[in-house]
Amino acid sequence: MKLKNGHLPKYKHRQQGFTLIEVMLVIVLIGVMVSAVQFTFSGNKAEQLLEQNSARFAGVFDVAAEYGLLNNIELGLFVEKNTYQFLGYDGVSWSPIDSNPMFEVFTLPEGIEITLQLDDLPIEEPLLFDSLLLINEDQDDNFTEKEKKKTIPQVYMLSGGDITPFSLTFSLAEFAIDGDENISFKVSGIYTTPLTIEGPLVNANSR
Repeated sequence: MKLKNGHLPKYKHRQQGFTLIEVMLVIVLIGVMVSAVQFTFSGNKAEQLLEQNSARFAGVFDVAAEYGLLNNIELGLFVEKNTYQFLGYDGVSWSPIDSNPMFEVFTLPEGIEITLQLDDLPIEEPLLFDSLLLINEDQDDNFTEKEKKKTIPQVYMLSGGDITPFSLTFSLAEFAIDGDENISFKVSGIYTTPLTIEGPLVNANSR
């Protein structure tokens, strides 16, 4: 481009490239952005994992209850640490249901824990029946209390369609949102199916 006097404009020469300070600043900014993206992804992934596992449990429980109703058998839910399974009662003892792999022991992914609650119910009524009623009196006297605890479920699904009122909370075991809160999903059953799922629930982190 030429000016009116016919001469080209003079531009001051500018040094090419970035200074060391500029490069370091860009690196810091990229690091902050990556950290923010990773944190958001982790939080979303954790919530999705909790939701998927709580939904999986609720679905299998409803199927198990329907299975017991159609086959006229009593079923039970046994929860231990980070696992759960469904058992069938044959009139003598509780045992795994071999006919359906869906009811076998299911281990939750690492980082997820479950908490079973039976005592804090919305209405003050006794459980459907005493669990001791399903322990055969003719069982061997050497059947210890520890063995009973391992084989007797905590939640019962009667062949008539009734279930023991309960709630099972799925929560994070090792990390919390923002370091102050813990996210969870709560699955509840009040005397009958289908179960209900509440969540995500955000509570103060007590760790």
